[in-house]
Amino acid sequence: MKFTLAAIAAVAMLSPMAHATVIDFEGFAAGTIIDNEYAGIGVAISAINNGGGPDLAVVFDSNNPTGGDSDLGSPFSSPTLGTASPGNLLILQERHDCNATSCTTPDDEGSRPAGQFIISFVEGVFLQSIDFFDVEGVEASPAHAIELYDDENNLLSNQFSVPDTGGDNMWGQVVFNFDQVKTIIINMGGSGAIDNIVFEARAVPLPAALPLFIAALTSMGFLRRR
Repeated sequence: MKFTLAAIAAVAMLSPMAHATVIDFEGFAAGTIIDNEYAGIGVAISAINNGGGPDLAVVFDSNNPTGGDSDLGSPFSSPTLGTASPGNLLILQERHDCNATSCTTPDDEGSRPAGQFIISFVEGVFLQSIDFFDVEGVEASPAHAIELYDDENNLLSNQFSVPDTGGDNMWGQVVFNFDQVKTIIINMGGSGAIDNIVFEARAVPLPAALPLFIAALTSMGFLRRR
């Protein structure tokens, strides 16, 4: 009986367990440039600005909106998701008032199209969802796709697009539930912000741990015979 329980415990320990990770940009001061701040969890973020602003992804505090962007101020509403007060958001910076680490006045790029957020993972992940804020209808269309790539840079999907949140102080969410995603390219059609990138790291399949499991069973059997 003890051997059986030990074997069950070994199986449990070797079974893959996935835990969702949420990148919400909290803990950073408004204006912080986000690039390698999440390297510890295997994530890098970059930006391309199509409107003449710097190629920077910057933290925007929705509780204290700056740059005249009251449309990115909390709370946000959604007819289907309810009210949200997300705190920090991520924007494409419009103003050239930045040094190597931060920008003086966070202000989202208003050109159409605005540019791209590029989110890269050290290995493929299961992408669950991303939240969007203050996206107007004209800025949301299949032309503003969210492109997903695998670890060999093959396009997995461009079936998703930046959602029409309803405009000022409104928010929405794109649910992906897509596996093996290594790179996300978000084509922003205009002003707006993102938050709450939810994903799960790739779990190690049970067969990969099978030799260790067999060794553990053999060892337990030897001890039982003694």
